[in-house]
Amino acid sequence: MELNQALMSGRRGRRLLWEFAVASEETQLETFGEHPLHAAMFFAAYRVAIERGESVGLLGIEESSMPEISAPEIARILDGTSLVSVNAALLQRALVRSVDSARYWQAPDGEDTILALPALAESLERVARHLAACGLASRWLASVDLRNQFQVEFDQHDLQGGTQSPGADSHGILQEWKACVLATEARDAAELLGTPLGSFSGEWWSIPSHRLPSTTGVFPGHQPVGLSCVEDGFGWEQASVRLVSVLPSVRVLEISTADDWIRLCREHGLEVTAHKRHDWYQTTGRDGAWKIPDWLAVARNYDAVHLSIGAYLALAGECLEIDEKFSSVIAGWDPDRTFWFTDSLRLYEPAQEWTCLEANSEDARWVPSSDVPSS
Repeated sequence: MELNQALMSGRRGRRLLWEFAVASEETQLETFGEHPLHAAMFFAAYRVAIERGESVGLLGIEESSMPEISAPEIARILDGTSLVSVNAALLQRALVRSVDSARYWQAPDGEDTILALPALAESLERVARHLAACGLASRWLASVDLRNQFQVEFDQHDLQGGTQSPGADSHGILQEWKACVLATEARDAAELLGTPLGSFSGEWWSIPSHRLPSTTGVFPGHQPVGLSCVEDGFGWEQASVRLVSVLPSVRVLEISTADDWIRLCREHGLEVTAHKRHDWYQTTGRDGAWKIPDWLAVARNYDAVHLSIGAYLALAGECLEIDEKFSSVIAGWDPDRTFWFTDSLRLYEPAQEWTCLEANSEDARWVPSSDVPSS
């Protein structure tokens, strides 16, 4: 898969392209001046939310005075927006904002909905070519970098059960995970049979287990990807980061294309229709049967599974057709995340503490805690 294709084919990729274009506009225009590109999408996305019946409001603006902005009009403004030179900071910021926008328990937000329209395809492709040509994202389609794997532990326990340190009983965790999936599917099949479609929300993710050890690589500035690129994060402000030692002989399953995921579901699939149906209908619009990979079965042949940044941008949240009956969704994954099925991981270096400045804002950024001035 070419990088251009990855950026254009998925909602997370298209959102990254949009965020880079908006950042280009912000860089070239005065802070408090007019930003036509940002404004056009703001009003158009608001209209989408209103039409869906979502509870939204505009402070100080009458809805009747809002401009009617069409997708072709947004495309025209985007075509006229000069794209700034690509640097690592802008690219990382665009990726982080795309990940922050992911929501697979409800319909795509207004921006994602509009960016999927054919009227914007040619305009977004210009941005995709611009980013691909710079070379800074060349490793986004690469396999896992075993020399630079970092585990991130945040200052709060994950609501799904937290993370486990290397050395945990991964096989036992996977056994418990599968038993829980089967029990949840049986329970929801019995209890939700007559529930109106889309009226219930449950476990919408398709990762192996929140309790398994997991790692990510690093951005060019050596910041671990797992610090800032987290789907459905909790606004953490502190984190401990540790370099993980990985044997070079480990067998890593690479999820690089849709076919990789589909093959897993065909060969080692678990049906999850009852407890995914409502959420995945909301995010994909498809009413049908669903499967996810049986990670316990996958672990018999592999020590880990890795989703590259490029594959994440192309596939996360998309409806992936397995056969005439079943489809699947990659949901709850983070870009460049590797989940480990082995207990051979080791931590040899002390943890490095990181702090999130301006947490819970669009200007949030992670820095080593040693670089934060004392108050």
